[in-house]
Amino acid sequence: MRALLPLLRTGAAAATCLPRGASARPGPRRAMALYRTEERGQPCSQDYRVFFNIGDVKKFKPGYLEATLNWFRVYKVPEGKPENQFAFNGEFKNKAFALEVIASTHECWKALLMKKCSAGAISCTNVQVCDSPFHCTQDEARSLVESVSFSLNEETNEEEQAWYFLGK
Repeated sequence: MRALLPLLRTGAAAATCLPRGASARPGPRRAMALYRTEERGQPCSQDYRVFFNIGDVKKFKPGYLEATLNWFRVYKVPEGKPENQFAFNGEFKNKAFALEVIASTHECWKALLMKKCSAGAISCTNVQVCDSPFHCTQDEARSLVESVSFSLNEETNEEEQAWYFLGK
């Protein structure tokens, strides 16, 4: 919600409504976000054209996947938490698997927005999917966001300010 508030307050033009199942971004996207991170439409890595599957990462960036997995495994350890465990015993999955997960997640998202399954505590209120029973206007969204009380300058407790270091 904090990220939405500045956007709503700027008075930006209302977004057009998307038909059910449509994507907000045009064109096909690569499933691997590892080297396809974009800022203003420009790839961060000049090498992104060579990465089409997980095998390409192993080939062109040897050791990168293992180092990334290791970082995610131990990054909470200095705080006294246990090492993270990974699904599939930490085995890296291929592009086809990633695309299947994306498609499955998208179908679940559509079911939530069309009220075909229970949302539980998830708020499905949105301004983009016009035929969703949860659709609301920009003004309704603005008042909803503004009704949430928070302070951007809240004092944080000491634990949130602690820095931890993990030796080699």
